[in-house]
Amino acid sequence: MKICIVGPSGAGKSTISKKLAKIFEIEQYQFDEIYWDLSGDEFVKNSEDLIAKAIEDILKKEDWIVEGAYDKRMSPFFVDCSLILKMEVPFGLRSIRLIRRLLLSKVKRKKPKETLSNTIELIRFSYIFDKKLNLFLEQNMFSKKVVKFRDLSSSLDVIKNRQ
Repeated sequence: MKICIVGPSGAGKSTISKKLAKIFEIEQYQFDEIYWDLSGDEFVKNSEDLIAKAIEDILKKEDWIVEGAYDKRMSPFFVDCSLILKMEVPFGLRSIRLIRRLLLSKVKRKKPKETLSNTIELIRFSYIFDKKLNLFLEQNMFSKKVVKFRDLSSSLDVIKNRQ
């Protein structure tokens, strides 16, 4: 089973992918952990070589779930997967979740640190996300693999109907 979960920032992709991975007993990967060096105080992009190597290593595995807000570097996952779950959550709820994430990171002193500036950028990105993603998926012939979902229950229904 190879599944990609895509959706805007704050949709709940990480939460859903972790739960699905546990249910189906397969590994899950967050694209943020591939794209960003999360070891320091600030978000720093990994080198293209490091990103490519991480992608290559995951693609060698028999089963996986990869989640992320789409990036052209996710294309190899889209090609290799049998299903692309597109998470659809109202913009207002996503915005609230992103603000809550910022506040919790401040309280917990999480590293790398979330900033107000980063959060505003994520909210802006989240707002324009759907149009860009739909265009990307259609231009690259991935739209036949895409199924929209809202939550854990609907994602499980989709997966079970595909097996």
